[in-house]
Amino acid sequence: MKHERVYLDKNDERVYIDTYVADGSPRPAMLVIPGGGYVGVSHFLEGEPIALKFLEKGYNTFELNYRVGKSDNYPKQLTDAAKAMIYIRENAESLSVFPDKVYAVGFSAGGHLTGSLATMFDNAEMKAEFGDKCDKIRPDAVILSYPVITAIGACHQGSFANLLGKPYADLTEEEKRSFSIECLVNDKTPPVFIWHTAEDKCVPPIGSVKMAAALDKAACTYKVSIYPYGPHALGLGEEDPFVCNWVSEACDFIGSLK
Repeated sequence: MKHERVYLDKNDERVYIDTYVADGSPRPAMLVIPGGGYVGVSHFLEGEPIALKFLEKGYNTFELNYRVGKSDNYPKQLTDAAKAMIYIRENAESLSVFPDKVYAVGFSAGGHLTGSLATMFDNAEMKAEFGDKCDKIRPDAVILSYPVITAIGACHQGSFANLLGKPYADLTEEEKRSFSIECLVNDKTPPVFIWHTAEDKCVPPIGSVKMAAALDKAACTYKVSIYPYGPHALGLGEEDPFVCNWVSEACDFIGSLK
């Protein structure tokens, strides 16, 4: 296995991917985006264990470290993730991946970032930064794990406060809509697999329900699993009887795509 750290920003060593590339024939690629409320990056729970599991499932995997903190606000996180997607596609041969099968899986706030890749890959900020490379940013499918989706109504207010660098109470209605993933879905949104638990007290599962409704309205390909029990931040959830099969379900979903 080729396991190395690749820095994506010559001016900031915090922006990198750790690679998990199997020897042998090319594979699909999976970009792993841990959560952390846009104030940290949860590598221990939602980084390497996820990368190794998807490696086992037949993907070459790439764990992202992206900028977070009070002075690191939007669009820095999105540009960091975009650089990872572009790097994987432009180095597909040396990374032994199929350039047209590059997927992303994100958790909690990392799920919001993954959803942003799927819906904001060609917005004004991305076009200004990446120009004609925007199409390389869009994942071919995404997996959203107990994701932060909406800033409207019941939501994880702290993620949006950290992302935008201001108290949630100071956000305008326009800002809330602009960063609510369900409001950004359109016919260019790639296939989406969502999983959440009904008992999640940290990130309300209603965001995932709203996302499913938006995907349905836009006639996008999607699957949503709301498991009845389980707390937030389960990661692989291998010891939880309700969510332990989510990785297999997600892989089956991606494998079924035309």
